[in-house]
Amino acid sequence: MTETRKRRGRSARREARINAPIVHRPSLVMNLPVYDILDDERVELIHETAMTILEETGCEFREAESLALWRDAGADVSDQRVRIPRELLMSLIAQVPEEWEYHARNPERNARVGGRNMIFGPAYGTSTVVDLEGVRRRATQADLETLIKLGQTIPIYQYNGGYNVEPQDVPVAHRHLHMIQASVKYSDKPFMGGVISRNAAEDSIEMARIVHGADFVDNNVVMAGIFNCNSPLVWDGTMLEGMRIYAAANQCMLCSPFVLYGASTPVHVVGGTAQLIAEALAGMAMTQIVRPGAPAVLGLAPMGVSMKSGAPTFGSPEVALMMYITGQMARYYKVPWRSSGTKTGSQSPDLYAGYDSILKTYPAILGQCNWTTHCGGTMEGSLALNLAKIPLDAEQIENLYVMARGLDFDDLGQVLDDIKEVGPGGHFLGTDHTRTHPPFLADLQDNERYETWVATGSKDAEARGREGFKKLLARYEDDKPILDPAIDEELRAFVARREQEIPAKIVA
Repeated sequence: MTETRKRRGRSARREARINAPIVHRPSLVMNLPVYDILDDERVELIHETAMTILEETGCEFREAESLALWRDAGADVSDQRVRIPRELLMSLIAQVPEEWEYHARNPERNARVGGRNMIFGPAYGTSTVVDLEGVRRRATQADLETLIKLGQTIPIYQYNGGYNVEPQDVPVAHRHLHMIQASVKYSDKPFMGGVISRNAAEDSIEMARIVHGADFVDNNVVMAGIFNCNSPLVWDGTMLEGMRIYAAANQCMLCSPFVLYGASTPVHVVGGTAQLIAEALAGMAMTQIVRPGAPAVLGLAPMGVSMKSGAPTFGSPEVALMMYITGQMARYYKVPWRSSGTKTGSQSPDLYAGYDSILKTYPAILGQCNWTTHCGGTMEGSLALNLAKIPLDAEQIENLYVMARGLDFDDLGQVLDDIKEVGPGGHFLGTDHTRTHPPFLADLQDNERYETWVATGSKDAEARGREGFKKLLARYEDDKPILDPAIDEELRAFVARREQEIPAKIVA
């Protein structure tokens, strides 16, 4: 057989794999040992430190209604400073559900959150994209819609939509409307809601009710929002207002301190983690005053900071340790936890982008992170989204997903029969088990011989990522979700009405 025929045969098999029906991955059930780095004594020490921070230093809640809630619940409120007795805090945290269902408008796309269940989703909140021509530019609504379509086809994303990017051609006050409308129209996976204002939070809930029905939303989780604490120890009015709205509507709140290790926390892994635990628990506890049993997640948006420039960094051993500790503390409190995945401070999908991404993703996987955001393309310390990096990252997340499922003993008898049949000196490429159980292969990774690589264009990872993006997007029509026309029209009418009611030049 000639070398040309061999290449064509391999190429045909590769194309067949790529164009096979999309198999959407359900929530990952972790079947590897979870990587706990603390013994029981040190877990208690971090807990004690977090409780001391909340009791003695306290946390600012910069919103009158939230202060009133804490005062009525029995906390010590002085101006905007809230000091929370540990007994009160722990009684509230005990009401947070340990595990729950994240409902999609297509029940086949429902996801499970908490316990041993782990979910993954797209980037969040960048205002700049590096497009498929390599041009760095402002993100648009068209970009957002394209990314939601892409997320529908990426098998490893259990949820989709939300602020995948911040469309700069839509007024800030109206973005949430178009974000949710696009999330529902172009995807049938669970989606993220708006949080940046009272209007954004209330409209997000109303749009979810249009899609799912008011009674269903009141009793089930269909949407989630990320609410960031301003470390150190400040919950601002916008976040608190949104959290109260989400909690009252029984929708999920990812209570995530925005951590810059060494800037907004001490340069001390244990002390910094105790601080972020205190911040997150304080926010989660308040949600339970609003509505006991509302779904809340102990969040962590961890970054390091360059002491040379002040720029955020991601490939940091200290941040990796903070992630492991946060996961262990979340299990101590019996609550789900959130972190972020393949983020990098690099300006291109280079070697250091890969190093950053893997050093963020391994602690999320091995620490059994229940909700991992930013699983594709986030660059420049979250300032930009590189479209070519999205499919590259998604494949690596899927690679780790397969690893974390653990071992399968079910077909051992069949495998033993194959070993007997093949015998010494044979091979297993043609056995039935091999054909039906091929090993995982990252299709965008070029494992061909050097000569073949040169003959096909010497494509680097970024070039293959661009090709992968286009192929995934082209497959959207094969997996295009159908939206009930009546729901589609009601959403259109709602968006049109709210655009008229909300002045374009305001946020709140």
